[in-house]
Amino acid sequence: MLTTVSVKRISLGVLMLALLAFPKLSYADWSVGVRLGDSGRHHEDRHFYGWHEHPHYGLHIGFLPEGSYTIWVGRDRYYYYDGLYYAYVGHGDYVLVNPPVGAFVSAIPSDFRPVVINGEVYYTDNGVYYILTKHHGYKVVPEPVVYAQPAQVIVTQPAQVVASQPVETVVTTPAPVVISAPATVVVEDVFPVNVPNNSGGYTSVAIKKSGNGYVGPQGEFYAKFPSVAQLKAMYGK
Repeated sequence: MLTTVSVKRISLGVLMLALLAFPKLSYADWSVGVRLGDSGRHHEDRHFYGWHEHPHYGLHIGFLPEGSYTIWVGRDRYYYYDGLYYAYVGHGDYVLVNPPVGAFVSAIPSDFRPVVINGEVYYTDNGVYYILTKHHGYKVVPEPVVYAQPAQVIVTQPAQVVASQPVETVVTTPAPVVISAPATVVVEDVFPVNVPNNSGGYTSVAIKKSGNGYVGPQGEFYAKFPSVAQLKAMYGK
């Protein structure tokens, strides 16, 4: 006759055998299985990893997203897909890493918005910065340092002293001379964007700030700064 203690021991043994019988799942394997079922497809990785809050750098996965490709930064090899970078650590294991400075990629997600810092156009999101190069696409760069404009300096000449007779001294004071800083040049809010075209190169498209939105070369209006995908649909032919 089985006692209560015997039943508990048998149940615990069965549970331990079940745990040993199944392979250990990583966080990524478990999450993908819950969200995507058994299809095995990796969709919208940046949103899946909670990019807007903070990418889970250091997260280990047992596979690469479909559509990822290899890039090299010096002698280091990485795998890139949809704004995320992976490094191979051995035994079929990959880890999500910080975007390596100096990496070149052909396209970046539309979440990266252009900003002008020190006269240079950067594409940034969540502390990651890219610049658009002429021949190699987008390049990961360090966060730029903002240089403050120096304050205006006013310089006046000292009073002129004219001496005639030793006993009599005549002092005249000319009007002060004000030397102002160079006039400020107002730069029109125009943002150049290199759009990938069907010839394998890039088409330069100038986006102008207009009121609360933006206007393209053909006069089209955008409520917010257009993404590369939007511009490619019109100017990538």
